[in-house]
Amino acid sequence: ELLDEELGMRASALGDASRLLAELARRGLRTICFAKSRKAAELIHRFAVDRLDDPALRARLAPYRAGYTPQQRREIERRLVEGDLLGVSATDALELGIDIGLLDCAISVGFPGTMASLRQQWGRAGRRGHGLAVLVASEDALDQYFMRQPETLIDRRVEAAILDHANPRVLDGHVRAAAFEAPIDDADRATLGDEALDRAAELPELKHTPRGWVWAGRDYPAARIPLRSTSPDSFTVVDVESGSLLGLVERERAYSTVHDGAVYLHMGEPYLVEALDVDGRRALVAPFSGDWYTQAKKETMTEIAEPLRVQRRLGMEVTFGRVVVTEQVVGYQRKSIRDQSTIDLVRLELPITEFETEAVWYLPEPEHLEELDREPRLLGTLHAAEHAMIAILPLWAMCDRWDIGGLSTNIHPQTGRPTIFVYDGHSGGVGINERGFEVFEGWVEDTARMLAGCPCEHGCPSCVQSPKCGNLNEPLDKQGALTFLRRLVDSPSARSS
Repeated sequence: ELLDEELGMRASALGDASRLLAELARRGLRTICFAKSRKAAELIHRFAVDRLDDPALRARLAPYRAGYTPQQRREIERRLVEGDLLGVSATDALELGIDIGLLDCAISVGFPGTMASLRQQWGRAGRRGHGLAVLVASEDALDQYFMRQPETLIDRRVEAAILDHANPRVLDGHVRAAAFEAPIDDADRATLGDEALDRAAELPELKHTPRGWVWAGRDYPAARIPLRSTSPDSFTVVDVESGSLLGLVERERAYSTVHDGAVYLHMGEPYLVEALDVDGRRALVAPFSGDWYTQAKKETMTEIAEPLRVQRRLGMEVTFGRVVVTEQVVGYQRKSIRDQSTIDLVRLELPITEFETEAVWYLPEPEHLEELDREPRLLGTLHAAEHAMIAILPLWAMCDRWDIGGLSTNIHPQTGRPTIFVYDGHSGGVGINERGFEVFEGWVEDTARMLAGCPCEHGCPSCVQSPKCGNLNEPLDKQGALTFLRRLVDSPSARSS
């Protein structure tokens, strides 16, 4: 619901979802509510419980997400299957692969990024009769794009999956597991691909025998493969008052979610991180009753490692290739729950993380930035265009905006020019931006259309503001980005294509 067209302010999707979840629970309808982040799943549960007066009914709601201990997850699954729970707010950890019994209603809070995910979520309800499926649109740019043009969602087909099977971070685990099951030899090339045989020769745990490559390790290799991350490292979250293990956080998420001073949600209850032990890989937390939350501030740098494809597109140089992304959490904001105002900015000094991935980057020409090339407008224009393009890429590639990162700069040390990068957020890359490169013209055109269709004047969460911006959405110039993208769309090369 749009509350203020000028500011682009909208009713809280989490509030709407929690209100719906509570009402369906009152009516005795078994409901699953899918959220796009762990924090959102926890907040929906907390808000829904607060709306219920009956303690017995409150006890029949629960959150569910990755990061809980296996025992915690199994207990929630058991209660759901047996009908003890009426409502669960979950991440996509419950989207597939787990038997959760018969449900009456499925709520998706925000478009999950792909039609495949949306249908999978909605398909959880009504498997033996009538069911209710609901999409609660968030402030996200893609959600609001669909709300303004609902036919683009209703008529949308399930996407083709994107997977770079040659990425060693994806392939190596499969090669190890396959060699554990049976020897790998040349006859497997047709099924596994040439890359699998090449990797088999490189992996130290595999041994070559007359029958082929076999597993020579002492463990079960499939158990090494994390299902929700390409990194095997996790931090434990420990309650200092009880000494109990609350959950696990992947290393790539730990620095931004369980840093010193962070507010961490578990089972709907807030905890304050008292200390992050980087060497010991654990976060020490204590119950928290404050009226504020935290948002991490991150610095990002990109280094061009290898251009793979360079083309002249929309009147400028567009490149697909490999980049090295360096990130560091340098602080966090404390923000009021009541009005989202900033209380203060606290500095942090955490380890630098680095990964190589795939990216699209492009270099606007001077004519594209005419009258936009003075600071701070130039940085605001490039930054807003970067955010908007990240928000719209899921229209073209099977991904979610949380799978994508970006960087915009008025002068990049390697190009010497204003440059915008959009990169895969997974180490090694999974093919998202290769798809973006292939459909670059349509991607830019849809982004410009989305910006033009958003009724706000200066930028809002439905167009250029990003929920995961490491620079806390500063600076942003929506009108500058729209002017710039329209110039690309109207370039002679675009009109001739």
